[in-house]
Amino acid sequence: MNLLMRKSAATATIVASLLIGAAALTTGTASAADGPDIQGLSCGFDHRNPPPTVQAGSTGNTVKEAQCLLRFWTGLQLTEEEPEGVFGPDATSATEFFQGERGLPTTGVVDARTWAELRHG
Repeated sequence: MNLLMRKSAATATIVASLLIGAAALTTGTASAADGPDIQGLSCGFDHRNPPPTVQAGSTGNTVKEAQCLLRFWTGLQLTEEEPEGVFGPDATSATEFFQGERGLPTTGVVDARTWAELRHG
């Protein structure tokens, strides 16, 4: 395979990965039947607006929501293949990276300000 074909194949793989990842996200406002209004992006794991603060050691669907949105915005690959609901060192590092890029305090904690940036960009 020549260099041009390899670059084309690599580009196609990257584009497909981005499209598949973005397909998991929804935008807009959820209906009242879905719970409180969600403004902005959501992965569907936690519909509260804003979700509770998550940090190292946190578990559950809120953590899955944070992991999914961190993957979307940062492009960083967490070692977990799917959002698994445990806020570990990878999620903390991704949060700090995201916060630094957005001019937020780099605490590694997904607080109300960080949720706002994750949901609204």
